Amino acid sequence: MGLSLFQSLAIGGGEAAKVIRETENKRKDGIKNALFKSIEDSVAPAAEYRQKHLLVKNKAKEDIEGIIGSYITKESLTGVELSRPQVVAAAQALYSKYDYNREKLDNAYQNRFISSKKLGSDNFNTMSFLNSEFQSLKNIDSNMDLDTVTSILAQKKVGAAPTGFKTSMDLIKEMGGGQSIVTDPINYDSIQSKTQASFGLPKAVEDELPIVPVKPRYDHNKVIDEVQKYRMNESTIKKNQDALIKSTNWKVSDWRGNYKDLANQAIKASTLEYKLIPKLDGSGGFDFRMPGGKENIKLKREVERAALRNFVIGAVSGNRYTDSNFIQVANGVAANVEALPIPENENQYVPGMLYQQGRYKVIYGGLDTSNKPILIDVNAMQPSVQIMAPNP
Repeated sequence: MGLSLFQSLAIGGGEAAKVIRETENKRKDGIKNALFKSIEDSVAPAAEYRQKHLLVKNKAKEDIEGIIGSYITKESLTGVELSRPQVVAAAQALYSKYDYNREKLDNAYQNRFISSKKLGSDNFNTMSFLNSEFQSLKNIDSNMDLDTVTSILAQKKVGAAPTGFKTSMDLIKEMGGGQSIVTDPINYDSIQSKTQASFGLPKAVEDELPIVPVKPRYDHNKVIDEVQKYRMNESTIKKNQDALIKSTNWKVSDWRGNYKDLANQAIKASTLEYKLIPKLDGSGGFDFRMPGGKENIKLKREVERAALRNFVIGAVSGNRYTDSNFIQVANGVAANVEALPIPENENQYVPGMLYQQGRYKVIYGGLDTSNKPILIDVNAMQPSVQIMAPNP
């Protein structure tokens, strides 16, 4: 007796289900193998990244804590109160400014200390150093802790975490969920989250380091370019020397006239149209009237330094730098000139240049006939010239 239609369909359906199950199991095995291979291939890159990130972060944390302990303690912050996040931001800014090299920072401090003493200042300390490095410590805006700061530094140094595993997972998902009427689905999200947790990758910080305005580092080449641009020619130097020799007693008005001539030459060399206007505040200084704009302001400061520098060099070359009338005019001019920061290397002093460390301003006049540095103190209530022997 033959099989009924129902029996035939049941047998046929069972065979079909068996075929489907085998097919789905093979497909699911393929997906599983792809998953295992992706995990296996991702272990080594994840471990390497984790180690590099940890090394950079720990080194940064150690260095920044050291910078805080050496330069930004409560005792050293004279007249300034900073929160812990502000202190961390300041230390990080110094760390970054000196190329993430603690030794460079320490050398800069030591060199600045020595250079300050060479220029007659005995008051250089950590607060002086901080003031020479930052635009405004008290206005630092940050609420970031050290761990977050060093995590961002590590991310910037090492780069983003490897994404190979995530990419592979996305591709494998496109192969299907491994689910049918005869098989259970693969839970990709669960596998991905558990696997990534096992990699131990650091959590990415979606933030930027605090912006801390710092003063630019001393650029000697730039200063030399500025000096070359405004240097006096031979005929001007000779004319100036002849005038000084002709009259042994220059009045204040004579020195002011001399400065005005040299300043007008510097203005001409700048290629911008300026007007030199005497100040009316009794300081003896001058004001440079000029077109507006940020670049023009920068050029104005450059011209002011150059005019003062040539004025001082003229007096030194004529051996008249101790003349009280000259010093009076030089002091009045220097009070309104933007000084350069003290170089880290004493060999980078430029004759005639005005330097500043904190509130201390001094004109370096070059070397006298005995090879001693000529220092014109523009901070003193009374005009004076210090001639100091170099430190042994």
